[in-house]
Amino acid sequence: MPIITLTTDFGIQNHALASVKGRILTSLSDSQIIDISHTISGFNLQQAVYIFKQSYRHFPEGSFHFVLNDLYAHPAKQLLYAFENGQHIFCADNGFMTMLFDDKPMQLYKITDRIVDYNFLNIADLFISTTASILHNMHVGLENIAVNQIVVKQLAKAFYSNNMLEAQVIYIDQFGNVVLNVTHKQFEEARQGRNFKILFMRDEEITSISEHYNDVQEGEKLCLFNTADHLEIAINRGNAARLFGFQESNDRSLFYNTIKLFFE
Repeated sequence: MPIITLTTDFGIQNHALASVKGRILTSLSDSQIIDISHTISGFNLQQAVYIFKQSYRHFPEGSFHFVLNDLYAHPAKQLLYAFENGQHIFCADNGFMTMLFDDKPMQLYKITDRIVDYNFLNIADLFISTTASILHNMHVGLENIAVNQIVVKQLAKAFYSNNMLEAQVIYIDQFGNVVLNVTHKQFEEARQGRNFKILFMRDEEITSISEHYNDVQEGEKLCLFNTADHLEIAINRGNAARLFGFQESNDRSLFYNTIKLFFE
């Protein structure tokens, strides 16, 4: 029974998601379909990478992952397949793959079959047929491709200069918790044992790392490293994004807001 995950920006209020699931079950009736996320902001690959990266690595080896985000970003309409960490990953050639693996070498292929009528259903059908081929150890319709032959995009990264780490908000969850593009390792490398303070809107600041949300009183702000090992600003039983004015951009920028971390 193959495991197939779906990550999309389709939302859950129209027919798109159900249609893709129907196509999968029609062709691979014994497959198990798992939803990763369908509410990722449109055109926001940074957010898609963050959510997918923290999810797919927990699946059994041999799982298949269909990433159907920002499918129409590039006029070449090239589709990609990668086999990495025991996982089969499909996506459009829109920069997602290089952002996911941070330009590291990968077993990367292009899908050679061309879609005449390029839309999400036919893209899903091609991912499905390629999955069936792989399951039968045939690997037809796949051709090795180098990283310099695909769309290359970089993750927005925190920038350190003059005892300051300038970070970006890469994700805001349903509780209003604000996730930064700073990992625990990056934070400690910049900190070097020094005191720190995080400054953001309305002259708010945080000067200590919490272990849990309830380390502070209800309604108080805090920061902690979440299970994805990223620095997160939150309010115990509150909504940090709403209170401090963080919200998703209306344009296609890769990040929302900037937050500064000072070390002294």
